[in-house]
Amino acid sequence: MGIDISKLWFDAALIKIDNPSEFIHRQFVQNPTGYKKLLEWLSLNNAQVDSKTLFCMENTGLYNTGLVNHLVKVKAQLWVEMPLRIKKAGGFERGGDDKTACVKIAGFAMRYQDKVKLWEPADSNMEKIKNLITQRARIISAVTQLNVPVKELKDCGCETEARQMERIQKPAIAALQKTKKNIEALITKTVQQDEQVNKKVALVQSIEGIGPVTAVALLVYTKGFDKFENAKQLACYCGVVPFKKESGTSVRYKATVSPYANKKLKKLLHLCALSAIKNDKELHLYFERKLM
Repeated sequence: MGIDISKLWFDAALIKIDNPSEFIHRQFVQNPTGYKKLLEWLSLNNAQVDSKTLFCMENTGLYNTGLVNHLVKVKAQLWVEMPLRIKKAGGFERGGDDKTACVKIAGFAMRYQDKVKLWEPADSNMEKIKNLITQRARIISAVTQLNVPVKELKDCGCETEARQMERIQKPAIAALQKTKKNIEALITKTVQQDEQVNKKVALVQSIEGIGPVTAVALLVYTKGFDKFENAKQLACYCGVVPFKKESGTSVRYKATVSPYANKKLKKLLHLCALSAIKNDKELHLYFERKLM
């Protein structure tokens, strides 16, 4: 079964291995009632929630959370895959809609079922922390959006207008900064309440340059460092590994990092590296040797 998630509804396509050229499609409302009707519809088409039925969907973040939780609850075989991987596997395409998208996802699951990676839900505390750090990032972005126009007015010499705007939005920024501190306090409290999580955060912070924000983010996005088998996979996920591009004798590109990465972690690790270079003499010398 391939499922394409939207904000208000989701489309499902059922393909049977004995007849892969045909599919059955239906659209459901994106709420608990729709989740139950999905399983009823599945049963009407002689399929059950067991080891013989594979559910596959793209990782769309917030929008697929409800359905993912419901399928995990009923112990379904669930595969939540990166959207780009499904898109790349689809080959050359023209146009598309929700119906063709879910059929494509079902076809992807059937074709690559030998490489399936069943979804493993994160710890409840991890999910709570993840939501909190996402909201913290939104607040930081909102404060930046408010401050940038003021700075631009000052740079243009419009001091009077800049001061007026700064004065008007000062209470809003102060409230956002207070909310940010409250979120950070709640993140710290949640981490400290879980002995295992707290221990892992402390271990990560023992690395030069890494502070509590990066340590918690690393822990959350890697599901407690259980998401990857080795350090190379994690480095690739964070977008800090350079890849070369060569072909024949004429194509010789300088090795660069890939844009396909978790850019939030990449940004945090970049700032940590700058801090480590500045404050650790040994790492600073290593950095200079790498530049030579």
